[in-house]
Amino acid sequence: MNNQLKYLNLSDLNTTQIRQYQAANQTAFPAITSASKVMKNNWDKLEKYFPSTQIFLIDQEENVIGFMSTVPIFWDQPLKHLPEEGWDWLLKKSIEDYQNNIKPNTLGGLQIIVTKPYQGKGFSKSLIQGAKKMVAKMGFENFIIPIRPTLKHLHPVMDMEEYMLLKKDHKVYDPWIRTHLNSGAKIIKVCKKSMHVYGDLSFWEKIIKQPISQSGSYQVDGALSLVVIDIEKNHGEYQEPNIWISYE
Repeated sequence: MNNQLKYLNLSDLNTTQIRQYQAANQTAFPAITSASKVMKNNWDKLEKYFPSTQIFLIDQEENVIGFMSTVPIFWDQPLKHLPEEGWDWLLKKSIEDYQNNIKPNTLGGLQIIVTKPYQGKGFSKSLIQGAKKMVAKMGFENFIIPIRPTLKHLHPVMDMEEYMLLKKDHKVYDPWIRTHLNSGAKIIKVCKKSMHVYGDLSFWEKIIKQPISQSGSYQVDGALSLVVIDIEKNHGEYQEPNIWISYE
């Protein structure tokens, strides 16, 4: 990494850097994930409880290049037993472990975001390296992430198990899976219910941006799988699959 770049945590940020972080956090992902109740109900607790595990990469002009949101948890079972609820489970468990004074032994990654001026320049790998150093510093046993493949939204009908094996030009098709594998990660398994988003018809009409007149499966911008709508029950549901990976 350039010697003029530095790592900070959330407590170290100045007012301008906090604004940059908040702006990037609000615009990085599609509306369907921003609608997650688990995220809305717990993100402020993440920032309050775990400022030291929010990893920020700062440039020489003191601007935020990117950040990785991580949380400490306790996990003493084989990684193959990590739950299907992936992202939702990881965030909720970190909050519960903290509130119950359970000593963590595992670092979990929730997201990596690189700000627009710096995208495509390899800085996500620098953030991964920063997280690896944190794992070593804390003496943790595991570093796990339920990753959200970058191009899966282009193939919402395809099962994640099939998608993650796709190749193009003899390389792993998805660039985000490829980045992690090239950084030393290993795939554990698919977590099929990683993010759960649900609501009534009016909720989904705002996200889909069109009236919903019949039950069925709907493709939504940015969604990795289809949204299932039931008109009679006035209910719609989205189960997002992710992929559990681990770093040693």
